[in-house]
Amino acid sequence: MLRGWMSGARRTSAALRMRCCGAALHGDRVRRFLAYGVLGLGVEVVFTSISRTLRTRDMRLAGRTYLWMLPIYGAGGLLLERLHARLLKRGVPAGLRALAATGTILAWEYASGSALRRALGDCPWRYRRGVTVGGYVRLDYSPYWYGAALLFELLQNDVRKLDRARRCAERRMSRAATGPAANAGAEGARPTAERRRASRRAVDRAPSHREARRRGPNARGAAEPGGPGATASA
Repeated sequence: MLRGWMSGARRTSAALRMRCCGAALHGDRVRRFLAYGVLGLGVEVVFTSISRTLRTRDMRLAGRTYLWMLPIYGAGGLLLERLHARLLKRGVPAGLRALAATGTILAWEYASGSALRRALGDCPWRYRRGVTVGGYVRLDYSPYWYGAALLFELLQNDVRKLDRARRCAERRMSRAATGPAANAGAEGARPTAERRRASRRAVDRAPSHREARRRGPNARGAAEPGGPGATASA
């Protein structure tokens, strides 16, 4: 009876841990989803305001975006996370990773634009100038998207800090690094460092072979307390 009860309790605790881990993972994805969405909206507002100011000489720096872009940027950021992780495991350099991310961004823009047109009857960012693909993608914007992919390489590490599991692991590591064991190791390492410093000072103070040869045997004898120089003076 006792063994059966203990095994049942272990299974229940394991199931609760799995549920808690799944809920934490879901919450982390939601936070990263919102973070990528907000960052995408901010970058788009900055880009449209600067481009409009350069085109119309309007110094109000008025930018524009669409609320539909929040889920599009959020889901696109999670998609680029997986792509970045796979390419990083294969050892692909950052420039090629950004190039692959640029192609993924263009494909995601086309897919989301066509889906919004089917759902709403029109695409909010319908392109009518430049080299377009169905009005959903501007191929001449590829250099800008490449820069956005490089920016993603830098920002994703900061967005990853929103993960609860990573924050807990970092806190545990910091506590372990600043705990009593680390202090004891530091105290144990201090005598070794002091010994090294003392040996270096002794080597620096000891005369070299050239100086001993220049001084000759009289200097050596004078240096010794029972040498010939000492007896002669006595």
